[in-house]
Formats: sequence, C-alpha cells, structure tokens
Amino acid sequence: MNGLAAGLTSTAAVCAGAIAIGWAVAGALVPRGSRTERLAWGFAAGFAIVAASASLAFSVGLEPGWLPFLLLAFPAVAVARLVKLRPPRQSTFDERKPSRRPSVVLLLLLAAGVAIYALRALTEPMWANDYVAIWGLKGKTFFFERGMPERLFQWSALSFSHPEYPLGLPLLYAGLAFLAGRWDDHAMALVFPLLQVATLLLLFGWLRRRGASRPLALGAAALLAHFEPLYRGFTTGMAEVPLSFAFLLLGTAFCDRLDRTDRGASRRLALAAVLCASTKNEGLFLVAAALVLAALFAFARRGVGARAAALLALPAAVIVAAHRVVRGSLPLRDFDFTLLTRPAELVPRVAEALSAAVAETGPRTWIAAAALAVLLDAGKRSPAGTRLLVLAACGFAAYLFLPALAVAAPRWLVQTALARTVSALAPLVAAGVAMRLVPVFASGSPRPSAVSDESTGSERGPAASVASRARRTPWTRAS
Repeated sequence: MNGLAAGLTSTAAVCAGAIAIGWAVAGALVPRGSRTERLAWGFAAGFAIVAASASLAFSVGLEPGWLPFLLLAFPAVAVARLVKLRPPRQSTFDERKPSRRPSVVLLLLLAAGVAIYALRALTEPMWANDYVAIWGLKGKTFFFERGMPERLFQWSALSFSHPEYPLGLPLLYAGLAFLAGRWDDHAMALVFPLLQVATLLLLFGWLRRRGASRPLALGAAALLAHFEPLYRGFTTGMAEVPLSFAFLLLGTAFCDRLDRTDRGASRRLALAAVLCASTKNEGLFLVAAALVLAALFAFARRGVGARAAALLALPAAVIVAAHRVVRGSLPLRDFDFTLLTRPAELVPRVAEALSAAVAETGPRTWIAAAALAVLLDAGKRSPAGTRLLVLAACGFAAYLFLPALAVAAPRWLVQTALARTVSALAPLVAAGVAMRLVPVFASGSPRPSAVSDESTGSERGPAASVASRARRTPWTRAS
C-alpha cells in the first residue's frame, strides 16, 4: 500500500470513529426521525471531540492520542444516552418514503457535486496560502511540539500566521494526526469533502424536518454541492468550508430555539456557538449578530429571545476566555479600528471598498445574484427563512465593511479575500431561500412534526402551530 493510500485509510478510519462517537452524542441533540440531520450533528460533535482531545492533552500533560480522546468520548456518550431525546409522538415525518424520479435526478446531481469536490480536494496536498501560513502551520506545530509553543503567539517573526485567530481548526488537524499516528496533509484533506457532506446532510435534514418537500430539500442541497466558490481546491485546508458548516449549524439551531421546535434546540444552539467561536473571528461575529437578533426577538415573545441570547453568549464567552488564557490578548493586526473614531478618513475608505467590490464582481456573479433575487421574490414570508437571511446579510455587510478598516488598503483586502470569505455564507442563504419556497412547493397537507414545550416537558402540537405563532410576532410582520 503506497503512502497516500495508507494515509487516506488511517485518516478515514479516524474520521469514521469520530463520526460514530458523534452519532451517539447527537442522540441528545436531534430528535429521532431525521437521521440525516442527526448524522450532520454527529459530524460536528465527533470532530469537536477530536479537537478538544488535543487541547485536553496539552492542558493536563497527557500524551496526545487515543487516551484523551476516549476520556472525552466515553463520558459524552454516557451523558448523551441519559438525556437522549424522545421521538416525537405526533409526527408523520418519514425520510424513508420512496423517491420519485425528480428526486433521483436531484440525488444524482448532489452526488456528482460531492464527487467533484472530493476530486478537487484530494488530487494534491493542501496547498492554499492560508493553510500553509496559518492553519496548517499551527496544526503541524501542535503535532510535532506536542503542545502550544509560546512563539506561535509572541514572536513577531511569526505574525504572518495570525496568532489572534481561533485555534479550533489547528487543534482539529493536530487531533486527527495524533489519532492517525502521523502528520499527512494530503490524506487530511479528506476532512473537507466530509465537511461538505455534513453541510449538505444538515441542509437536507433540517429543511425536511421544517416542512420542505423532498425535491425542494434535495434541490437546495444539490445546488449548494456545486457552489464552486466554496467547494474548490483553493479553499481546501482553509477555514471557509468548516466555517460555512458552523454557520449553518448556528442558523438552524437559532431558528429552532426561537420557534421551540424540540427540547434539543437549546443544546444544538450552545454547541453551534462553541464551534463558530472556535473556528474563525467571523464565527464570533455571527454569534454576536444572532445575540442581537435574539434580544430583538425578546420584545416579540417574552423570555424566548433572552434564553436564546444566553445560550449564544455563554458558550462563546467560554471560548474567548480560553483563548485569552492560552495566547493572551492579541489585536487584529490587519485592521485599524481607530478609524471608527475618524469618520472623515473612514467614509472615503468605505467608498473605496464598495467600488472595489463592484469592480471585482464578474458577470457570473451578477447573473447568480439576479437568479437569487427571482427566487426570493417567488417565495413567501417565512419566520425561519427571514432569520437565516438576516444572519447572512449581517455577515455580508461585515465582509463589505471590514476592508475599509484594512491596514494595507481597502482594495487589497477586497481583491484577495472578499469573494472567498463571502462564500462561507452560501449554506445560510440556501437554507433561508429554501424556507421561503416551502409554501410554494408544498403538495397536499403539510407533514407535522411534534414540538416540545420546554416549560412543561410535554409534546404539544405540530410544527405548523409554531409557524402560526411566529407569524403573529412583530418580527415576522416586519419581514
């Protein structure tokens, strides 16, 4: 067996083991009935345990590898079994219904998108500049040093590696390498097609659980699978693919928590906040944006938004505090936030950033934007869809504004990073647009799914009743 085959085999085995553990943990996160959605959260939980096992080993002086992984995995599975969610008692949702021909075509289209990205990701070692200089450098250093050397965060000669970035992705790389027994950044690229699969599973499963027809859910997933700005060789190894998955985890859990769809929504929201804050600074920003939206929602439904805000704020604060302990207080070196106090300088820079963004936008992007506008216009009001699109709009606005604060120049940051970073919002947009199209593609009577009243612990009413309650709020009327 050659080197790559051996590396892929060991990496695949480690990933399979992590996902299996995650599947067991996800029993406490996702109600039984949506297997694809549970599997997606299993990916998230399994990979989170892998990254946390490396951090645990470094913190307490254990030899990194299987021992710290099992020390986290066994208690997590045991607790998950104790608090496992019950199946809905009034649900007619069934993923095992036979597919019709359009669904088969869409499924083949989706599989083709996954295969194409796997080919792009695995044909060569991860090579993107941000992987080599930031994420891979830190992960490789963690692996060979068996710890987090101070030089990564304090030496000015290594400032190009962005010591202020969160450490979740490098810890995942190191954790996988410890479990596989070697560092192989070609075989480790397998993680990225798996993250794509997890994102598509989550999108499909969540849309189905929230009332979308099979063709609509498959169509949304198939289109996302072929979204080349996100799923390409250049983004393999960088943070955008895992961040896009974390964004979708956060958005779907946020909607479920506000709509009180089930008792696991609070747990999912807390885990999603941890993953977003651990992956990239933009993840922490989107958690903050969701926190503000939850506070606004509290005016419409007393108490619900406040609890959602706590579930967002507390896990993210823990992650920020942990990073502060490990690496100290580090500024975002690429941005000059003092410009916010000098509007005379800031306004021209904002105009330059917007002008550069328009200049860098090609015909294909304008065509895609026009198609997106048509789909939005064809849809109908949806509370969940509105929230997802507002979250995506907050991220998009931040990405457009940040170049104005760039130390190098607004135009430089737009040209080098804007298209790539904005692409991470695609899963959120796909979910939001699809939710607006649910009433358009509905056929026959809607499929209800049970909703848990967290104040009483009882199952009460179909998902349609959640939507009807949400439609009465000022939040929805404004949308």
